[in-house]
Amino acid sequence: MEELDKEVVYPGDELGTSEEWLPGEGTYEEDGIVYSALFGKLKYDEENLEAKVEAINPITELKEGVVVYGKVTNRKESLVSLNIEVLEGKSRDIARDIEGSIHISRVSDDYTEDMESQYLVGDIVRAKVVRIEPSIRLTTVGKSLGVVRAYCGECKSELVTKKGKSQLYCPVCERHVPRKLSSYYGKIKLKEK
Repeated sequence: MEELDKEVVYPGDELGTSEEWLPGEGTYEEDGIVYSALFGKLKYDEENLEAKVEAINPITELKEGVVVYGKVTNRKESLVSLNIEVLEGKSRDIARDIEGSIHISRVSDDYTEDMESQYLVGDIVRAKVVRIEPSIRLTTVGKSLGVVRAYCGECKSELVTKKGKSQLYCPVCERHVPRKLSSYYGKIKLKEK
C-alpha cells in the first residue's frame, strides 16, 4: 500500500473530489467534495484511492481496559466518584469533565468494609476502566491500582509511605491513615491542575 504524505490540513479543508478519492479516516464527503474533519497530516492512499487525515495531537479516547488517573470528587457509603483527568500513556489531558465511579466491590481483591478507609475526597487514584456505557465504571483491583497521591484529612499535608508499611502516614499530625494504595504511590509525577 503506497501512501503519499502531504501537508498539514485543517477541519473543512478541501482534499479533492469524491471521483478522485474516497473519504477515509478523519475526512467526510459532502456534495461530491472530500473535506478534512480534523487538524492533522493529510495522507493519500493511492492503492485504495482514499484520502485520510491523521490527527497530529489526537483527542484522548476513553475505552475499556485503559488505565486512567482521576481525583476523588465524592464519596458515598459504597461508591466513590472520580473526575478522570489523564489517560496513562497519553501526552494530552482530557479536555472535558468526565466522571467515573468505583463501586465498593471493585476496590480490592480483599473484602472492603467501607469506602471511608479506602479513599478521601481529593485523593489522586490510578484506576482501570471496566465499562463505558451507560456510565463509566472503574476498578482498583490489583497492586498497581489505587491511590497514587493523598493528603491528610486534618492538616492537608501530603501523606507519605513508611518503609514496610502498607498505610500512609502524615508527618505533621504523626498519624497513620488507611488507603487502598497503588504500588506506584509517590513514584508518579503528576502535574497540578
